[in-house]
Amino acid sequence: MATKLSNADRNRLLSRSLFVDANKSYKEVAETLGVSDKTVGNYQVKDKALGFDWLTLRATKHISKANDTKENMYSMFTQYMFDSLKEIRENEDLGPGQKSEAIASLGDSFSKMGKIARQEDPEAYKLGIIKYTIETLLSHIKDIVPSEHMENIVAKIHDIDVELSNVSI
Repeated sequence: MATKLSNADRNRLLSRSLFVDANKSYKEVAETLGVSDKTVGNYQVKDKALGFDWLTLRATKHISKANDTKENMYSMFTQYMFDSLKEIRENEDLGPGQKSEAIASLGDSFSKMGKIARQEDPEAYKLGIIKYTIETLLSHIKDIVPSEHMENIVAKIHDIDVELSNVSI
């Protein structure tokens, strides 16, 4: 039989969640729960004694989220660059010289962004490029490959994910 939580324990758990997950300050947590700032501080001290350091939990969550965001940012940037290239190629209002200039400018921007991304966070950059490449390949073959083969391809990608992420760009 589960033990029933006291109001103080429920508030302590809610306080932790508001602080860590909702990124609220002690004052905002106190206002939300209708308790004093000191009470929220006491919840934090008790949680720390129980092995739940709020600041560490918040930082860990932030770092994890930042890495996901960076990976997606590089993937989105790559997609944006390819979409821009397609738009330039298909634009009938641009002459060949203007298209060449626009593509050269786009290539220069892509090169600069790539250098910055590799220096800022090489792992996230690599994973973002890998993710984009795999998604693009799969989207292009999904209509011509039987679904059972697609399932095998996806399973194989999961099997070799460590190998895929061990590349140098």
